[in-house]
Amino acid sequence: MRDVAIIGAGPAGLTVARTLASRGHDVVVLEEHAEIGVPVHCTGVLGLEAFEEFDLPRHSILSTAHMARFVAADGRDVAVDSDRAQAAVVDRARFDQALAASGRAAGAELRSGTRVRTVDIDDSGVTIGIDDGPALRARACVLACGANYRFNRQLGLGVPRSFVQSAQLEQPMEGPADVEVHLGRAVAPGGFAWLVPFERDGQPHTRLGLMCESRAQGFFRDFADRTRTRFNVSPDPWREPRLKILPLGPVSRTYANRLLAVGDAAGLVKPTTGGGIYYSMISGSLAAETLDTALRDDDLRDARLKGYEQAWRARLGGEIRIGLAFRTLVSRMTDRAIDAVVELARVDGIVPMLRETADFNWHRQSALALLKHAQFRKILLSSLWR
Repeated sequence: MRDVAIIGAGPAGLTVARTLASRGHDVVVLEEHAEIGVPVHCTGVLGLEAFEEFDLPRHSILSTAHMARFVAADGRDVAVDSDRAQAAVVDRARFDQALAASGRAAGAELRSGTRVRTVDIDDSGVTIGIDDGPALRARACVLACGANYRFNRQLGLGVPRSFVQSAQLEQPMEGPADVEVHLGRAVAPGGFAWLVPFERDGQPHTRLGLMCESRAQGFFRDFADRTRTRFNVSPDPWREPRLKILPLGPVSRTYANRLLAVGDAAGLVKPTTGGGIYYSMISGSLAAETLDTALRDDDLRDARLKGYEQAWRARLGGEIRIGLAFRTLVSRMTDRAIDAVVELARVDGIVPMLRETADFNWHRQSALALLKHAQFRKILLSSLWR
């Protein structure tokens, strides 16, 4: 009987594992892929302050950025820079593998190439069925398996209220000088596209990606073709992008008897951008705190584990509510309205305001500041009422 079995070796699951193992609990992490961190599932951009907050591996940082250039549908652009919003572009495979190494060093067992088939909970523990291996028993289980909601449905946790699609690819190429965010319904309806430049082994690379309401692969193909033409990239074929579903909004319940869900499995991502690394580590840390005391008291009932959901709602609830509301509004803006906002930023005081409120990991303050800006609000409302 293990203390805790964690399904998934992403940042959320590895944060839980490292914390609980360092406190003397018997932890096993079950990862379906043969190599931790591979394949890479995200763009790998994280607010720089998170590295100190969570003692993260700095050797995984490829570059840093504090400016983004926003490009409107009509091609006009505006640059927003802020020392308050410094971000790190990380090597996600190296990042996850370093988290795994620190978990092992703390005493956690990590099993890669181990696919979980079933999760069954009874009064005395959790039985986890594994492909090509004997079942495993644990006192508690943590779902950290990303945006895969098979177990959520089975165990009564529910699924996120809505989703968007994403597609992304890392390519060796000389791209833009700064991070770019491309807006417009022809580019990524209900979302945006991005270019993130960095160097790997001394060679220029760019991460291309987008999130949108539907048909992400088709929109990505068009965006990639325009990018290749713009930067005069060789016509040699590129690999297909990595496709992923991004949850928008938490699942209906993130706890049950002997069970917690963290990160994407709990629907905990930034509603404005779909970014999940930071929220994954926050939820993983809070889940570990709840489980630590519950295991010591041998009380793993849902009434006790409810404290985890109360904790993440206290920390993230306001951000998620404002972020979802803001995203719902701006995702309905027309291209004409987007062009007007970018032009407003070029001539008005929006950029200085964003410099004062911007934070890569926390978007609530900037969203509220924009909604309070009279001219921005006028453009937004005129777009919604058309």
